[in-house]
Amino acid sequence: MRRIVWAAVCAVMIGLCFAGYAAPAGAAAPRAEGGTLDLSGWNFERDGTVPLAGEWMFYGGRLLPPDTDWQRIAGLPVQVPGTWNYYPEESGMKGGQGYATYRLNIRLPDGDEPFALHIPNILTAYKLWANGRELASAGRVAVEASQSRAEQTPRIVILQRGARTVELVLQVSNYEHRKGGIRQNLTVGTSQTLIAAQMKKTAITMIVLGSLLIIGFYHIGLYALRRQEGFTLYFGLLCLFVAARISVTGEAILLQWLPLGWEIGMKIDYISFALSGVAGYAYIYRLFPGEASKAFMRAALISGGALALLALSTPSIVYTKLLGGYQLYIFVVCVYSLYVMALACWRKRESAAFAMTGILAFAVTVVHDMLMYNEWLQSTELVPFGLYFFILMQALIISGRFSGALRRVGQVTGELRELNAHLEERIAQRTEELRRSNETLERTNRELERMERSRRHLITNISHDLRTPLTLVRGYLEAMKDGVVKDPKQQDKYIGMMLNKLGALNGLIQDLFELSKLEAGQIPFQFGDVKLADWAARLCEHYEIDAGTRGIKLDCSFRSGGAPWNPEHAVIRIDTARMDQVMANLIYNALDHMESGGRIHIVFDYRPRDNRLEIAVHDTGPGIDPEDMPFLFDRFYKKDKSRNSAKCSGSGLGLAIAKEIVETHGGTIEADSVPGEGSVFRIRLPAKEVKGSGGW
Repeated sequence: MRRIVWAAVCAVMIGLCFAGYAAPAGAAAPRAEGGTLDLSGWNFERDGTVPLAGEWMFYGGRLLPPDTDWQRIAGLPVQVPGTWNYYPEESGMKGGQGYATYRLNIRLPDGDEPFALHIPNILTAYKLWANGRELASAGRVAVEASQSRAEQTPRIVILQRGARTVELVLQVSNYEHRKGGIRQNLTVGTSQTLIAAQMKKTAITMIVLGSLLIIGFYHIGLYALRRQEGFTLYFGLLCLFVAARISVTGEAILLQWLPLGWEIGMKIDYISFALSGVAGYAYIYRLFPGEASKAFMRAALISGGALALLALSTPSIVYTKLLGGYQLYIFVVCVYSLYVMALACWRKRESAAFAMTGILAFAVTVVHDMLMYNEWLQSTELVPFGLYFFILMQALIISGRFSGALRRVGQVTGELRELNAHLEERIAQRTEELRRSNETLERTNRELERMERSRRHLITNISHDLRTPLTLVRGYLEAMKDGVVKDPKQQDKYIGMMLNKLGALNGLIQDLFELSKLEAGQIPFQFGDVKLADWAARLCEHYEIDAGTRGIKLDCSFRSGGAPWNPEHAVIRIDTARMDQVMANLIYNALDHMESGGRIHIVFDYRPRDNRLEIAVHDTGPGIDPEDMPFLFDRFYKKDKSRNSAKCSGSGLGLAIAKEIVETHGGTIEADSVPGEGSVFRIRLPAKEVKGSGGW
């Protein structure tokens, strides 16, 4: 809501500026017809000044003096204001270069009031007579380009007192600009009225020019003090470029102060026009970098620099003919800038609404002035006032950012006060965090120590398991070599013992190789949907016979959440051969450590809430010592009291292999034990209960 109010206030202010700049409204001014303007009934005191608009007599390609017998020379009625580029072919003018004479008769009202004439910038050199008396001139009028000299200086001249009929003869030549002739209205009125209007116009131009210079240098100073706000630099440059252009157009303030010449003034005009496009888009790019294109920034910089370099390095007759290219460049920059601003507004960027309003107003005045300079619209320059409106929006943007910065400072101050007020609480929190971190480090350190012990066990067991059979084989061979064993039957026995040792060594190497491939994921698994009832029945039937031969009872049961349950509809997705290998390792480990009369109980417990199956292998063996439990699934870990006891001729890799197979199935394996009472190994696998015979 506040943004809408600010925008309305700014619109009223800019409207007041325009109202103050516009000429006062009065009666409809007469227009010249057939080279004569009748003002005999015009009240200059009441209705104000009159532009000398309408039909002037035109003599193209001729510079005629004021004492010419006009009755013998045919002239062409043409509309003024308007350059001769658009006159018909019978005017004798082709293009904007050449020379010609204008003539107009004015009938003034009776009275002793002195009248004056305001002469605007005429393209590009002229000489004016009134009733045969030379009133004014600018530059040098000539029929050859080498002798011509361009100049632009608006002025007011006093007409002859008491003359009721005034014949104006105006000679014009142009060889420096793309257009020639009278582009703006000459104005007649009382000397007091014209001088007052001229002073007002000059004062407004000075105010606008001075304001732009102050604002431009102010924003450049802001950038020098705070480099983070890069958009202020380019906004300041935009103000300076527009100010430079204002100083050499219209009232041409700079050219009246300094003898720079018409050519220098035109170069300043076109160079500042081109660079204003670069500065304007650079302002948008730095204000909203997320929406503006970097590639377009480079294109705008290259194009604007090329146009400025063209104006700097070529004569005015060259680059003024390319005004359409300059205007097209500015138009494209304006359109793309509006697109960027619309995108920023849609994304709700900070200050986007203010920037959009200012740029839209500025772009409209730029297009308006383009239409005016192409003589498609008769009006006055509005770019300075559009830029003024843009400046107001920029002031709101800066004030908004300044207010935001103050709010953030206040917020940070409040946070610091709160931090100081709760410093002890924060210290306590940090102390607790440090304590938890220390606990984590201690756990990590214990885990590292456990891994180091496991590594030492691994090296010791590998060394033992490889060295022991090799030492025995070597001893047998040396005995046979030294002739200690000569009996053939005894030699066969020794050879059989060596083969057994080598077979065990080969099994160890095979297990180690298989575990390494499992850990590297290099063993393919053949997963398939398996009915739990079928798989469990086969396992129980197979191992029940082996257990029975050792005097050990083996039985199976099925549960679901602790209650009895029918497994017919449960399906698990496994590699049957690999899971058989896991179950064989667990069951034979239990059988190897149990005495006759013991029991192995396998429980299949389905958890429907988690879609998990837990397989628990319970035994009544001697159990596992607590110090062995952390290393149970480590490779090569063996101890006399552990499941991997050497007396069972195990490699120490079985449980490590089982763990890798279960984890490849997406499951887990763990063990619990109470020494002297027995152990339980639990395997948890994904499972699903389906109705009918379907799969997963």
